[in-house]
Amino acid sequence: MDEQFLNKKRQINKKSMNLGKQYENINKIKDIVLLFSMLLTLLSCSSKNDFDNVVASKYLQCENNSVCLIDFSSSMWFQWDTMCYYSGGNSLDEINDDLGFELKEFIDVGDRVVFLNKGMEVYQKYWSIEPSEPRKGVVFLTDLKIMKLTRSESKFIIKKQGDTFYLVRY
Repeated sequence: MDEQFLNKKRQINKKSMNLGKQYENINKIKDIVLLFSMLLTLLSCSSKNDFDNVVASKYLQCENNSVCLIDFSSSMWFQWDTMCYYSGGNSLDEINDDLGFELKEFIDVGDRVVFLNKGMEVYQKYWSIEPSEPRKGVVFLTDLKIMKLTRSESKFIIKKQGDTFYLVRY
């Protein structure tokens, strides 16, 4: 009897050890799924919060209309009071003089838009211009080197050609 009892006890211990390992594996899988879903959420949020994606999304919403209007005062996901456009013809010194502070991030590649709130940069987007490739993303159709707009002035008509969204001041 004592041996039967010991055998049963060993079997129970083995089963409980197996259950413990299975529980650990389930927890590892849960952690991996949680991490993966957090990563997907971050990636989807960061791609939505991009100037080009905001313009493209708005264009898709009004594609059947003859005129597609975007009002950046209600389209952006952050607080801002001034929208500044700088053509690729501006030097860093010219942009910094106009802004009244030095840009933290500057790549001399082409056009850019900078959103300010109370004189501080809150968002910046720039577009590279590769002369040998067709333009992609957003292009401001203007002859101005610098354009500063308030929230109420930040309305544009969107026109699309290929992979490019052209913004014309409304």
